[in-house]
Amino acid sequence: MKQLNLTVTSRELNGRGPSRRLRIAGSIPAIIYGKSGNQSVSVAQEAFRDLMRAKGNAASLIDLSVDGKKMLSLIKEFQRHPITQKFLHIDIMEIDPSSPMSAAIPVRVKGEAHGVKTEGGTLAIVSQTINVRCLPKDLPEFIEIDVTELKVNESIHVGEVKAPAGITFSGDLKRVVIVCSEMAEEEAAAEPAVVAGAAPAADGTAAPAAAGAAPAAGAAPAAAAAPAAKK
Repeated sequence: MKQLNLTVTSRELNGRGPSRRLRIAGSIPAIIYGKSGNQSVSVAQEAFRDLMRAKGNAASLIDLSVDGKKMLSLIKEFQRHPITQKFLHIDIMEIDPSSPMSAAIPVRVKGEAHGVKTEGGTLAIVSQTINVRCLPKDLPEFIEIDVTELKVNESIHVGEVKAPAGITFSGDLKRVVIVCSEMAEEEAAAEPAVVAGAAPAADGTAAPAAAGAAPAAGAAPAAAAAPAAKK
C-alpha cells in the first residue's frame, strides 16, 4: 500500500471570503475531521497536485504534517473547478492506526473474460469501488478481481469476490461489480427502396416508370409528350 506525505497549515478564518482569498494565493481550503475534532487547514495547490499524481487511482494513507504535528490520514473527498481543474476544497479524515477503518477501494480487473475472448461479449465494471473495513495497516490499494471464467450473461457480486487477508466487505454483498454482456448487434444498413415499375430491363437500361408514378425526389419533371402527327 502506498503511504504518502503532505504538509498542511492551520487557518483561523473560515467562510466564502477567506476561502476565495486562499485560492487566489495558490492554496486550497481543507478540513480535517476525526477523533481530535474538526480542524480548518490550508494546502498548497502544487503540493496537493503532486500528491494526487503520485497517488493515482490507488487507495493510499497519507502521513499528514499539521504545523509540525504528525497524523495518519485519508483523503476522503475533494472538489475541483469544472473548467480550470484546480482543487477547490479537500476533506481529510484522521485515521487511528489501532482502530478499524472503512474506505471505498477501487476495483481492478485481472485476466480476460471467457465471454469476451470466445463469445464476443463485452465486459463492464458496474461498481468502480467496493466498501471495505480493516485496520489501516491492511488497507489495500485495489481490490483485484479475476474475470477469466466469466461467461456472457454472467456477473460477479461483491459477496463472490475473494477478500484480501484482514479485509471484510461492508454494505450490500449482492451488489453487482462486474458483468459480461452480449455485444449489441449492429443494425443492418437499410437497402435502397425500389420504385414500382422502375426495375432495370434485361439489357441493363431502365424500364419506363409506371403510369402515374411520381418523379423521384429532386428529379426534373418529364417533358410533355409531343402531339401525334395528323394524317
